[in-house]
Amino acid sequence: MSDRLNIIKDINLNKVRSAIKKLGVATKPQLAEDTGLSVVTINSLVNTLIASGEILPHKTIPSDGGRPAASFRYNSEYRLALMIYMHELHGQDQAYYCVVNLKGEVLEREQQSLSQVTVSSFDLNIERMLQKFPQIKAICFGIPGVEVDHKLMIIDYAGLRDQSLSGHIMERFQLPVMIENDINAAILGYCHINEIPKEQCVIGIYYPDKYPPGAGIYMKGDIYKGRDGLAGEIKYLPLGIVWEEFDYNPQEVEALIIKTLRAFSCMYNPDRIILYGESLPPDLINKVRDSCLTPVEELMLAEIVLSADLNHDFEAGIKQLAVRMIDTVTD
Repeated sequence: MSDRLNIIKDINLNKVRSAIKKLGVATKPQLAEDTGLSVVTINSLVNTLIASGEILPHKTIPSDGGRPAASFRYNSEYRLALMIYMHELHGQDQAYYCVVNLKGEVLEREQQSLSQVTVSSFDLNIERMLQKFPQIKAICFGIPGVEVDHKLMIIDYAGLRDQSLSGHIMERFQLPVMIENDINAAILGYCHINEIPKEQCVIGIYYPDKYPPGAGIYMKGDIYKGRDGLAGEIKYLPLGIVWEEFDYNPQEVEALIIKTLRAFSCMYNPDRIILYGESLPPDLINKVRDSCLTPVEELMLAEIVLSADLNHDFEAGIKQLAVRMIDTVTD
């Protein structure tokens, strides 16, 4: 019986959390009306959330002739997340550290230049952030790679290959860790910022200056990852390229981009393709359209958007994932 009561209490606590997040500031009667719970139940639940620090007293609101009503607000800094994302900028590898609250607001930001990257390259910065913000309850990484069975099977950094970054961070700091691929996070961020409807399909393709390309697939309101999380690993497309020996000649890269864009248009018939890269030729879209030889090929071709700023969408996507993570993590 006690287990059942605890489950009911947790369900009701989540109702109150959702209501106060939505309302911003609310009185107990307002929370009762929004959740459908009795004022007596709301009173007990509010006391629980105040005791844990999850909601805070706000101010007393005058009423018409009755007793003034106390109002409450959600404590958006009750839990924080540390997001760390890695990105190539002007040929130099960078790591960005951001502390975010439950509203997705950035409270602290740092940048670190990277040379040789290992699983311990982030430890000192993480330590410092945790000392400054003990409310951090989760760490969310965005990296140019994919962990399969807790090992980085695909990664641009040789020092991380076949290593367990998530395992090292969890063991060292005793916090839950999530790792997301860079282009997956970027296209998630793009779709969030631009309020892309769930029924649309949007593809993100990233051609960095010195690493193989990658792609992210947004379908049904979220990222499609495939069975092992490897959907979008387009460096393995059978295009006859040995990436370890590729010299990133601009003409060859341009030809590969055109083939990749047309391939995704055929396979997914997407609404939009976002092509990221710092060195994209401005006339690329026209060249892609000129490469379509039949009316059907031209019809299948998606709207193409060129973007030199992966970092903006990447941060937005990692932020979304980090907020989701701390919104569900238990203390």
